[in-house]
Amino acid sequence: MRLRFGFPKTRFGQLAFFFTTQFLSYFLFVANTRAFTQGSYTWTWVTDTLLAGQAFILAKLMIDKKEGRGLWAGIGYVLGGPVGSLLSIYVTKRLYGH
Repeated sequence: MRLRFGFPKTRFGQLAFFFTTQFLSYFLFVANTRAFTQGSYTWTWVTDTLLAGQAFILAKLMIDKKEGRGLWAGIGYVLGGPVGSLLSIYVTKRLYGH
């Protein structure tokens, strides 16, 4: 599988890209955890599938592209996680209830 799109070359671009990808990862992780702890087969299936696909693509990018392993990528990666988790709690409380 060869991904054919431009990868951010600037510091801000790398930070923003990895912030967004990690935001999505943590959003999905929290949504998945809330789904399976509530016994929702449908939402567990959906979030598991999205999480696995997103994790595969991100791992491939980080291996294939040296820009995905620098300081600014790391900063975005670290900051995106907690923001994604918090927003996921907010969204899933409305979507799943509780």
